[in-house]
Amino acid sequence: MHSVQQPYGFLSYGRTPAVPETDRSSDDPLSRFHAKLTEDLMELTDLDAKVPAVYLDQRIPLGSTWEEELKERLSRCQVFVPLLSRRLFTSEWCALEWECFQRRQQLQRERGAFIRNAVVPVLWSPLRSGDIPPPYSEVQYTHQDLHPKYLELGLRGLQISGNHGTFRKVVYQLALKIVDVAVSSRLEPCEPSEFDDLFDAMNDTVGEER
Repeated sequence: MHSVQQPYGFLSYGRTPAVPETDRSSDDPLSRFHAKLTEDLMELTDLDAKVPAVYLDQRIPLGSTWEEELKERLSRCQVFVPLLSRRLFTSEWCALEWECFQRRQQLQRERGAFIRNAVVPVLWSPLRSGDIPPPYSEVQYTHQDLHPKYLELGLRGLQISGNHGTFRKVVYQLALKIVDVAVSSRLEPCEPSEFDDLFDAMNDTVGEER
């Protein structure tokens, strides 16, 4: 197997606000997906358990330490995995993560070493194709071998509706896809500083909104 850097994947997701009337985390389905995907990737690869197979940003408070970690993960992850949902589409931070990864792929194009797009979208919530805006709509997220219930409900919907067997099967198929893309894309890491201007522009925008 071609050696790739760690982590294999970077999950980009739009966080659902917690419901005040309940103490249950609104992101429980996300945590379960992350755990299952990590388990499958560890079985399918020889990744070191000391490094997360899939990076999940838990949205710790903004600050220089968090931003540097985010830049580092985006500069080294092998596959970008956006969880398609309406909250992803309206999140400025998710848009920033996408832009950083696309810049990294563009750097590889400029070196003449680009092989394939290293983005593997995941349908998180029920969506019609017309609901998905660019740039997310430019990447194929449906595959014939994935269960029709996944295309109908999304991964979160499969969990909520009790389709746990289908959920586990689809996550395993997605893990296989991520491994295939990671190995075949051969995306090279870049310096985290390549993203400095993008983060600066985001911080300027956030500052203006405050």
